[in-house]
Amino acid sequence: MKSSKKFDWKVWFENKNELENSFSFYLRKGAIAKETETENLSKSLMNRADSNLDFINFLEKNNQFYDWIIVGCYYAIYHASLSLLSRKGFSSKNHLASLCALIKFYYSGTENVSLTKEDIELVSKSSLEKQEITYFAEAKEKRETASYTPSPSFTKLEAEDLKKKTIQFVNKCKEILEVI
Repeated sequence: MKSSKKFDWKVWFENKNELENSFSFYLRKGAIAKETETENLSKSLMNRADSNLDFINFLEKNNQFYDWIIVGCYYAIYHASLSLLSRKGFSSKNHLASLCALIKFYYSGTENVSLTKEDIELVSKSSLEKQEITYFAEAKEKRETASYTPSPSFTKLEAEDLKKKTIQFVNKCKEILEVI
């Protein structure tokens, strides 16, 4: 039987060598690429994150389609993350590679500078496909269910909770982009 052990990306918080090796691997494989249009791309991606938030607000106002609110939150977080990466001169085609780059460029290990460990975990828990995550596993499963299950059932409370976290993350990304 083939092992289904999944990579524990959290090692990147503690092991800088593993982080650098992983980043180099993703760069060599093309999952992360150098980007030249950094400012325009960053603005465009943040506009996409804002559009997703507008979509989420529209759905919430009409008290319907909570599954699409979950999906919209996922994309708002992911586009905001890609916006940060583009400002550093990179693009990404893979969620795990994106997470690696976010930690490399924006995680400092302190609460006062750039992204916190909890911010990075929110990104990972909202955007990595089929990743077993403890705190946010339920939200990730809901996003997957919202995307792939014919008749998902989500509550307003579940959608509101994820929306609140998404808005906090997108706003934090905007603050970071203002100072870099």
